[in-house]
Amino acid sequence: MAYLTWLARLLFGAWMVSNGLMHFIHLWPQPMGSVPLSKELTAALIDSHLFIGVKAIEVIAGFSILTGVYAPLVMLVCLPVSFVVAYYGEFLEGSRTHTGLLIVFVCNLIICLGYWKNYKAMFTLRAQPRTEGWSLMPVRPAAPAE
Repeated sequence: MAYLTWLARLLFGAWMVSNGLMHFIHLWPQPMGSVPLSKELTAALIDSHLFIGVKAIEVIAGFSILTGVYAPLVMLVCLPVSFVVAYYGEFLEGSRTHTGLLIVFVCNLIICLGYWKNYKAMFTLRAQPRTEGWSLMPVRPAAPAE
């Protein structure tokens, strides 16, 4: 599993960095899609400036995954992005030439499974908040000295 996670991290991180940077460097125009619905989605993301945020997340997440800095957290942040990428390629475009976009989502899931021990505590059925060392009770001022 360690080698599979390592390979998925390499593929996912390289894909995220390269595709994220292409939006800011403009080596070639942004592909708008080949069917009307995918063209509308891409245009809406660009016109609403949400695409800038998505591409910034891709660049930051890609470098984070490649270096291993905050990798478990970043993988959870990337799940919505990689899901939309896979959905775009498989269902909006509808072409099997975009299967590579599904691989992005699969790599994200494989990496998340590799970090399962970091997520295990989040799936506790009846979790209790931490109480030692701090309290949610308001701090009352000390009585004035007489």
